[in-house]
Amino acid sequence: MPTIEFNTYNEETLRDFKPVLAKSVSPEWWKNMKFSEYNRGVIQTTIRACPSMDDWLKTGWYLCANRDMIVKNGHGVDDNDDDSIKMSTHEFGTGHEMASPAHPAAQMGHAFQYLHDDEAPVRGAFKMRNPWNITTPPGYSCLYLDPFLFQNKFFATWQGIIDTDKFNANYDNAQIIFYPRVGHSFVIPKGTPLCQIVPYKREEWHATYLAYPSNDWIKNRSEYTTNRVGTKTMDEFARDPATSDETRGQEMAVGGYRVGGMHANKGPLYKQENPPPECPYHVSEDSPEIQLELDLEND
Repeated sequence: MPTIEFNTYNEETLRDFKPVLAKSVSPEWWKNMKFSEYNRGVIQTTIRACPSMDDWLKTGWYLCANRDMIVKNGHGVDDNDDDSIKMSTHEFGTGHEMASPAHPAAQMGHAFQYLHDDEAPVRGAFKMRNPWNITTPPGYSCLYLDPFLFQNKFFATWQGIIDTDKFNANYDNAQIIFYPRVGHSFVIPKGTPLCQIVPYKREEWHATYLAYPSNDWIKNRSEYTTNRVGTKTMDEFARDPATSDETRGQEMAVGGYRVGGMHANKGPLYKQENPPPECPYHVSEDSPEIQLELDLEND
């Protein structure tokens, strides 16, 4: 099993940012949503039953804010500085600056921005120094993604790929870039997911482009006429009748692909545990790092 290492050189790291399993953090609206709802007297599945959305939310790790942070949009370090091209990030209540140099719009060729010029005082991006440097085994990179479905109203995370098996000395891959979605200062509350980290193996792929007879599509609608081998299609699951009062509507409630075992939950692919003993970054439960984490969780 490959191990992704979150390394830090700053004892305050756990107090500011913390990597958490994506499957342990979900938007509140997602957790409260039902798998199916009646619409005009007909039961219909909601996005909550979609395996693609569910898997995406459970994939990899989130880097979350462990403290409230204020983003001074249009202001420098000094509150009286009204220079509209400056943006800074501070720990809420202390004024401790957490920002690194911003990315002005000129670096993007003035071609990319989230707001129109007349709506936003800052047209560039801002960064926070993520104190976690990430290391993956040879041949593995990481996707740095905007936290999907969290619908942050104030900022969006710049997405990209970093070869974390090569660029992993000190803070080589530790900076996260954000674009403001508002034209005013705002607070990033404690617990807010800032970036989703998804490790993956780099492989060379080939592609084939085939056109089958349209009659094959009809044949594939039934396991009795198709030439394919495997589970039923989603089309077939959706047409399966309810067999009893206990299962009536179950196919529509959570998706026939789950009832029939077609869906494989991706959450178990990622485990929140210390590296194995043979890993040079392994720490025991008695280590200062783990004790600090436990103290923070008990606060």
